[in-house]
Amino acid sequence: MDAWLNLLAFVASVGLVAGFVLTRRLNVGYSLALGVALYGVLSFSPKDLVDVTLASFDLRMLNVTTTLVLAITLSYLLQRDGSRIYSGMVSLGPRAAAYGIPATIGLLPMPGGAYVSAVIADPLYSRLGLDARHKVFINYWWRHIWIPIWPLYQGVILAAAILNTTPVNVIRWTWPASVAAILSGLVTLNSVPRVSENGVPKALVSLWPIALVAVLTFVLPLPIAVASVLILYSLVERVGMRELLRAFKHGLNPNILLIIVGSLVFSEYIEATGLNHLLSDILGPYGPVAVFSIPLIIGFATGVEFSFVTLTFPPLLNLLNGYMLALAFAGGHIGVMLSPAHSCFVLSAEHFRCEMRSVYGYLFKAVAVEIPIAAALIYLLMTL
Repeated sequence: MDAWLNLLAFVASVGLVAGFVLTRRLNVGYSLALGVALYGVLSFSPKDLVDVTLASFDLRMLNVTTTLVLAITLSYLLQRDGSRIYSGMVSLGPRAAAYGIPATIGLLPMPGGAYVSAVIADPLYSRLGLDARHKVFINYWWRHIWIPIWPLYQGVILAAAILNTTPVNVIRWTWPASVAAILSGLVTLNSVPRVSENGVPKALVSLWPIALVAVLTFVLPLPIAVASVLILYSLVERVGMRELLRAFKHGLNPNILLIIVGSLVFSEYIEATGLNHLLSDILGPYGPVAVFSIPLIIGFATGVEFSFVTLTFPPLLNLLNGYMLALAFAGGHIGVMLSPAHSCFVLSAEHFRCEMRSVYGYLFKAVAVEIPIAAALIYLLMTL
């Protein structure tokens, strides 16, 4: 009976989080903190609540917090290279740059990053003669193709922490979801005209910090890899102390810190109550459908890129084996990309002066392509 009460408490807490996020009465961090607190109060005695909460503040939480603070700090500093990124990408061809600019900026996990890529790519999109809804779609979709695989994305880092593994191991299983997102993002390629524009190929060198993070992730613990690149970039680019402190201030965003702490405490609560085992027993016969659809629903309801990880991975933990993890990320990606509450969608539409509803034609086409590609890839890999 207690297990079913825990399930009701979980539904109530998720509903509370989604309600606050959708009505925008509270930001995601505070909403998640309240939802987690509600679940804890409904599920534990006062003494157990304190014990389980304290147990969640461990080395895992320290590693995740350090990594995300450093990643956001580095992302803030790399914004200064926007003009060089534009010039370098255009040297590959304007059509490639149209998709490549938001995809490259997408490697920088910063809140509202689609606005940054929109500002950088806007002159090129105008030169290509794209209408407003096409601009929004390309900028918005390609900014988020890396959600399942980029080791600096909050979702990947938090998934690794919840699953008690490394980001590299997460990526090992989730890459089909990213491949599906990339291929589905090409649904508008034929309507992007060919034009000529000169760029500076050597400006692509400005992407070296991103490339170095990707390489070091496979040989060093992620916090050390990001810290090393941050220090090296600051020295090479002669970043002043004032600018560095300003960047760290962005990295120490209270909302992000609350999300990290809330996610890992929530995970600890769910494990302590055994809710993950209950859901595994209930959903076991429908595993693939549940693992795909529940993150999709939560992602759509909240519009936050990593909410489907923080709210659904702890209770679905026992089902997230192997390529089932790719299904979860594919569902979560589709959910957040279709959500009208997604801040990047809102910011892109505002910048390009476009009605959000007019973009859904492109979004639905992309999703209609993404689902069968992801399903086919995952099925093929599971049967090999």
